[in-house]
Amino acid sequence: MAATLLRFIVAACLMLNLLEPTPPHWVEHASADLPRLLSDHAHCELKAAQSALSLVGRYAGEAPELVEPLVALAKEETQHYQLVHQRIAARGERMALPASDKYVRSLQQAAREDHREAPALLDRLLVCAFIEARSCERFKLLSEHLPDPDLAEFYAALMVSEARHYRLFSGLAEARFGQAARTRMQRLAEREAAIAAHLPLGPTVHG
Repeated sequence: MAATLLRFIVAACLMLNLLEPTPPHWVEHASADLPRLLSDHAHCELKAAQSALSLVGRYAGEAPELVEPLVALAKEETQHYQLVHQRIAARGERMALPASDKYVRSLQQAAREDHREAPALLDRLLVCAFIEARSCERFKLLSEHLPDPDLAEFYAALMVSEARHYRLFSGLAEARFGQAARTRMQRLAEREAAIAAHLPLGPTVHG
């Protein structure tokens, strides 16, 4: 059973350009501290909305094709934040303060270390794509293995959204940069895999 699950995870990861699958037992860490997981998830949604608007603010003049889809994405991410917050409140809990996301920081740093290989906009779009892809993979695991059926169904729905967001960011990158985007995607996929392989497992979306 475990081997079958692992093969399925690997196949799903390849569709998202993830070269390093999350260990299936990450779900055990996540479900052991649901308050922390939900709080971290809410902050991730808020940061995603802020990141989309930051791209619009910085590149609206240079790349006006980003404005409409990224503003729409920011609205959706804000709605997701509200949905997660509602579940936190329904459980009689409160949001924790945001913690530093080592995964995101490491991915951004990896892109900056060889930034001369690619335009800054390309890297920002692809970093966002990988964050959405990794979130999608994690949400899939949660949807299949959380003991709480309501939360499992919630994450199944969000998994679909994260996959769509991955396609949005990767599609915007490819539409603007063509083959350069595909080449850079593969380079960053290797860096992302190395980061994911060394992250300590914990009850956070990217931990």
